[in-house]
Amino acid sequence: MSELPMWPTLPADLIINILLRLPVKSLGKFKCVSKKWLHLITDSYFVSMYREISVRNPNILVLKKTPLLREAHMKKCTRIDLCSLNLDGSCRNDEFSLYVNDDEKNIEVLPSKWDLICFVSESGFYVCNPSTQVMMKLPEASCCTSGEVNAGMGYVKETDEYVLVHLFDRSLDIHVDYDIGCEVLRLKDGTDCEWQVMEANCPFVVRGWGVLVKNVFYWMIWDEYNQPGDEAIVSFDLEKKEFGNVSPPEGHFDPQGAWSLVELGGKLSLVDNATRQLMVDIWVLNDLDNHIWVREYSIDMNGYGSDLFKSIIPLDYQDGKIWMDAKQESLDCYDVKKKHIKRMEHLISGEWTWLRIYTESFFWLGSR
Repeated sequence: MSELPMWPTLPADLIINILLRLPVKSLGKFKCVSKKWLHLITDSYFVSMYREISVRNPNILVLKKTPLLREAHMKKCTRIDLCSLNLDGSCRNDEFSLYVNDDEKNIEVLPSKWDLICFVSESGFYVCNPSTQVMMKLPEASCCTSGEVNAGMGYVKETDEYVLVHLFDRSLDIHVDYDIGCEVLRLKDGTDCEWQVMEANCPFVVRGWGVLVKNVFYWMIWDEYNQPGDEAIVSFDLEKKEFGNVSPPEGHFDPQGAWSLVELGGKLSLVDNATRQLMVDIWVLNDLDNHIWVREYSIDMNGYGSDLFKSIIPLDYQDGKIWMDAKQESLDCYDVKKKHIKRMEHLISGEWTWLRIYTESFFWLGSR
């Protein structure tokens, strides 16, 4: 019996080019093909190239939480369904489920647009890599006596790590003599992690989730504004380990309005959904030292219902387009140059709880 003809060996560059186009889940299987493929896929150069391509081609991640029926004496459990899609809707990727031991009313997801998703619940913090479909519960955080969970998570490119900041109230009354501590957890690929309590205390009660921009986290202040304009945003510098504050746009900030913070194009942005009727104004902090804001974008939301446009949340800015979450009902794309909004309701079918942008990666949770 004659031997089967051998297929010609493909050039290494071509093999790499092909593998770079595949999802992480498939590459995980291909690592078992041979030692050569294992070395190629786990090589630092390949991983770096894969990250660069992923960042330029993010996916949509839709998440839905469903309480699981349990007996009264058993712990509560919630199933979280996840589904990823291409931004253009041409491909529907993996769908899978995770389980969190808590009531579904207590579970939230921190804002993110990178490769990890962080869940917050009364039982603690959980982090998930949708690409590998792995979730890990993080070390127990400090107890917050007020019951309010204020945190923020972001990716620091310079150190190739995720940073999670948790603000926790140690006082018995959130309105009187509050004592807000701060702890930081740094999450690196393939290593264990732990909380580090900072010496500095947060000087204000904050609202919403923290936003990371250039090694500094920002929160909107929850306190009453005695002099609107002086103090509206609190900051925490990861390098200096110090708190500060940032003034809002002079003469335009309404402390009672629907304002929120996001990171767009590497800059801190303040989103105003309430001051002007059927308009979403996005102010960008162009000069941090002098607290100079510029109203960079004004998006005409004519045609949206009043309830819907007030719930618009910008998710990301890429290639002249702002991707926006329209109340978990649609992913909308605003073309900055053409000043045109493209609605993409068809991408999201069913009732979903959260909508996020995420990128594929090999990030390994826990020690290797």
